[in-house]
Amino acid sequence: MTPRFAAPLLLAATLAACNGPPAPQETGVCWQAHRGAAGPPAFTPLARDVGSLENCAVLLEGLRLQGRPQTDGAYQGYFIFVGADAMTSALHAGGVRYPIFQPPQRVVIDRDLRRLMAERGGKMPDADQIGLERR
Repeated sequence: MTPRFAAPLLLAATLAACNGPPAPQETGVCWQAHRGAAGPPAFTPLARDVGSLENCAVLLEGLRLQGRPQTDGAYQGYFIFVGADAMTSALHAGGVRYPIFQPPQRVVIDRDLRRLMAERGGKMPDADQIGLERR
């Protein structure tokens, strides 16, 4: 390998290592992340046949409202981060996070999720019970 090509390859490898492993990419599956003491998170399916990243984020928000300690997840190659202050997504675990919902939208989502869960005796709604209106 010539020195001219070594530097770009080293830079690319370094950037890839910083970004970490990709999020699961299976179509229509909303994943819940499980973080261990060290290493990348493990993912388990939370729901299948989920129509959008936004719907997956709502399902993860339902877990947060139930008091679950870890409510981050992934959808079709994007990481989803759900916390008390924001719901964001990023292409890489350490990448720039973009808001999924604005605060007024989240207030409405939380109100509707609490109502659905109360109607279901505290259980999470199914993916087919989640639908977002675009206005």
